[in-house]
Amino acid sequence: MSRNSKAVFLDVDSSIVEKNLLIRKGNEEEEDINKFFEKQNYPSKLIKPSPGFCIKTREQNDNNKVFINICQTESIPPPKEITSAELQEILESDEPGEYKVPMSIGELRTEKDKKGEQAKVCDIAIHPHFFKKIMEIQTFKNFFLAIVFHGLQDKYNLECVEEKIILKNRKVFGTLQTHRIQDREIREKMNETNTLPILKNFGDQNVKKPLIETISSVENTIKVPEYRLYKKKDGRNCLHGEFKLPDVISAKELTLDIGEDRILLESKSRGYLLDIFIPYYIKQKNCSSSFNKSTKVLTVMMPLVGG
Repeated sequence: MSRNSKAVFLDVDSSIVEKNLLIRKGNEEEEDINKFFEKQNYPSKLIKPSPGFCIKTREQNDNNKVFINICQTESIPPPKEITSAELQEILESDEPGEYKVPMSIGELRTEKDKKGEQAKVCDIAIHPHFFKKIMEIQTFKNFFLAIVFHGLQDKYNLECVEEKIILKNRKVFGTLQTHRIQDREIREKMNETNTLPILKNFGDQNVKKPLIETISSVENTIKVPEYRLYKKKDGRNCLHGEFKLPDVISAKELTLDIGEDRILLESKSRGYLLDIFIPYYIKQKNCSSSFNKSTKVLTVMMPLVGG
């Protein structure tokens, strides 16, 4: 994604912003194509998980307290049923396994402990059947806790010390947060392969093979950015796109995937997602883009087939 060119924009028209469709008004020299499609919604539901158990640890670098609430909800699908022997075989295998654990990694937040000190807190929800399994079988618990802390490091860059304590007299630290479950996220990620390394020496289990797969099925908030698609009447067969992303700081936070007739724009760290199909065919190899840090707008140039 190129970030060298500078985008030029007009002031945002308030009536357009309210409709959440366009960034600026067009003019007689531009052909607006937004009328060809409607804003897309992503099926989701809000759920409040129930308590399970709480883990206390500390950050690796600054020694701040960290509490992880392992909670449960039937809104998240359980992983497939396997035995302890099958799990152990996956752990010892030299090939990536196909065992995936759907989980909701909630928002990382800050709360005060009983001494009034600030601590980082995160809720992680799983299906009750799998929760019961990890409570009854130590092999599954060690495996699950290993991928939990790798997931936190991957999503929030939260690296914790090796010492992790499961609190005996507390099921939850703070207040469990509401999660927004994205049906799209669950469907897509249950079909994809993500190889994640497993942490070593959690509890009495030495997990050696970095070959286990896990998925995170939830994003807490999904924001559809304001956008505008148009063609200039200058004889060039090119589709222009402008996407307003007020919370984005750098283009490094964006993932832009331009298909033959599809635009997928996502910023997982900022909660943005736009997935639209267009009534044209794009020359994918000839596309270019730039992000203006001042206006917070991503500009995309997409030459069309036939131009």
